[in-house]
Amino acid sequence: MRKDVLKLIVTLCLLLCSIAYSDAGTAVQEQEQAPKKEFTIIKEVWRTPYKSQGKTGTCWSFSTTSLLESEAYRLGRGELELSQIYIAYHAYLEKAQRNVRMHGHGVFKQGGLPHDVIHIMKKYGTVRLTDYSGLLPGDAAHNHREMYKLLNGVMKSVVEVGKGENLSSKWIDGKLSSRWLDDMKDILDNHTGPVPKSIQYKGRKMTPKEFADEVLALPYDDYIEVTSYSFLPLYGTGELTIQDNWLHYSNYYNVKIDQFIGIIDHALENGFSLVFDLHTTTELYKSKKGYCELEPELEAGVIDQDARDTMLENWRTFDQHLVHGVGIAKDEKGKKFYFTKDSVGPEDGPYKSLEYFSENYIRAKALFIMVHKDGLPRDIRKKLGID
Repeated sequence: MRKDVLKLIVTLCLLLCSIAYSDAGTAVQEQEQAPKKEFTIIKEVWRTPYKSQGKTGTCWSFSTTSLLESEAYRLGRGELELSQIYIAYHAYLEKAQRNVRMHGHGVFKQGGLPHDVIHIMKKYGTVRLTDYSGLLPGDAAHNHREMYKLLNGVMKSVVEVGKGENLSSKWIDGKLSSRWLDDMKDILDNHTGPVPKSIQYKGRKMTPKEFADEVLALPYDDYIEVTSYSFLPLYGTGELTIQDNWLHYSNYYNVKIDQFIGIIDHALENGFSLVFDLHTTTELYKSKKGYCELEPELEAGVIDQDARDTMLENWRTFDQHLVHGVGIAKDEKGKKFYFTKDSVGPEDGPYKSLEYFSENYIRAKALFIMVHKDGLPRDIRKKLGID
């Protein structure tokens, strides 16, 4: 009797697994058979070639450094390619120190936001990709999974030691000295290599700070973030309360959804690229397909302010992935899409390294943008009080 019951359980399990496998196979098949669209480029902004973030949570650094590379080109600085992992290296350490000061109640994750890159560049400078790739000799791709586990393990240990008031941290000559911070740096050095203290540029020895200030010389404070949510003051600023906002950045400019789209269009049409902070899902965003739309019933109309706000409040929209917005396109039916330079997915995808997002998708799922303030229409700048 007992054997019969076991046989029955095994048979049912095999049947359920077979059904699940069949469904999974169908999903993959549907993804591969998604119709390819034909896109016509309406407007595009110069950008550097595709670079993969590999198995890391550093899309925020890849997308924002790509934006700043385009901006350097626009402002006559030449064709520069910047190190994404130099920024991430310092961000890990900044997050760690803030988290410890908050007794473990801060944010210590791989993710981040565009203003993090500006914050790091202003404080620590930056270097070119050729100066610091973040790859060890023999490595072909980035992978921070094991490194993050080790860093997070140190964080948890530090919090526990701190509870017993036994932390070794102390300030000496205006600098923080701590055994746990040295351990964090060792982990980073062992996985990404130590960051350079100086570089050679056109025959001159420079610190990363000098390179950022004197060569790249971007107007860092002119890059602003714009959003569109009803919980923030209209035409005012506030904190966008999302998980990766570990700096508690509270200078998000808030506009109506139609103005939000208008800013994106005006910027791209006038040669300014931008960073999109997007919520992407496996159901709607597939790199094999190369483009992204909402569900048919939502694409049929226009996403308004209430629909956008509701998706944030009911968790159907959340901070997940950042990409570099570089142009406007139309499909074969004349429907508008924004195309982006992504740091994930295959370089040889359906549309090379580009991904396309419908306007309604951006209306619903783009939490905010970063753009140079000159990319805004004059009337919006006036409403926002931006000089």
